[in-house]
Amino acid sequence: MTRRLALAALILSLAAACSESAPSSHQLVLGAIYPLSGPQAQGGKRELAGVQAALRVSGADVRLQVIDATTPEQASVAVDRLVRDYHVPAILGTYGSTLSAAASARAEELKTVYWETGAVADPITVHRHYVFRTVATGSALGRMAVTFSHDVLLPGSHLAAPRAVIIRVDDIYGRSVGGGEQELAKSMGINVVDVIEYSPNAYDANVIAARLAQDRPDFLWDVSYLDDGVAIWNAILNSHVTLKAAIGTSSAFCMPEFSRRLGAGSVGVYAADKPDADISQAALSQSGRDLLARAQAAYSGGTMDIPAVAGFVGGWTLFH
Repeated sequence: MTRRLALAALILSLAAACSESAPSSHQLVLGAIYPLSGPQAQGGKRELAGVQAALRVSGADVRLQVIDATTPEQASVAVDRLVRDYHVPAILGTYGSTLSAAASARAEELKTVYWETGAVADPITVHRHYVFRTVATGSALGRMAVTFSHDVLLPGSHLAAPRAVIIRVDDIYGRSVGGGEQELAKSMGINVVDVIEYSPNAYDANVIAARLAQDRPDFLWDVSYLDDGVAIWNAILNSHVTLKAAIGTSSAFCMPEFSRRLGAGSVGVYAADKPDADISQAALSQSGRDLLARAQAAYSGGTMDIPAVAGFVGGWTLFH
C-alpha cells in the first residue's frame, strides 16, 4: 500500500507541476482510453467529457491523448500504443469493466499508472501496484441494493421470509456486483433463490423472464447493460411478473435512455449507482457546492449524469 500511495503521489505531483506557468513544450501528456463508439459509447463519451471538464477547471497543463476502445483486445493494444508512442506516465479510463480489466492488466505489466474513473469490477485493483480507482466497487453497489431492500423496502412489506433473484451478465462486472449482493443478502436474512446469469451478446429475454416468474421472488436485483437491461425489463413487464420491487444495480438503470426506451414501464424501478449532478446540495459542504458549480460550468455535454460526474471526480483527483 505504501508503494502504491507513493506512486499516486508522484503522478499527482507531476500533474500539479504542470498547472504552474510552464512552457507548452513541457506539457504533460497522459493517455485516456474510453469506448467512444459501440454499445457503451454514450457512457464512455460522457465520462471522458467529465475528465476533460476536470482538466479545464484545474488549469493543469496536461494534454490527453485519447484512444477509442470497444473491446478488451483494443483496450490492451491502446495501452501499448500510449506507452510506446506517447511515453505517457499514466492512463485514465475506462468506463467499462471488461475494458478496464484488460487495459489495467496491461498497464500493470508495463509498470504504468492506470487511473480508473468509472469501471467498478472489484478485481481490477486487486493485487495491483499501479492501478487506482476513484469510484465505488461493484460489490459496494450490490451491497447498496441489498441494504436498500432490507432497510427501506422490507419494513413495510410484511414478509417473513423474503426471496430475491439476481439477474446478472456473465462477466467481471456482473459477478462483482452480483457477488456483493449474494454475500450481504445471506447475512441479512434475504434468501437468494436463483442467480440467472447470461451473456449480453447471446440471450433470450423471454426465457429469462419466464425463469424469473417460476422463481416467484419478492425482489429482483438486476445487473445488466443498457440494451440487454431494457430488453429483459420489457420481457418482465410483458410477462406480468409480480414483484415487490426491482432494483437495477448498474448505471444503465440510471441513464435517461433507460426511461426514454421504456417510457412508463420504467416508473417504479429503483437504481443503485453513483450520484449525478442532481445530488442534494444539503449533502455537500460549501466547497463541494462550489466545485460542483464549476464542474457544471466547464462540462460541455449539458447536464452531468452519472458517468460525467464519475469522470470529473476521477480527473479532479488526479489533476488538482
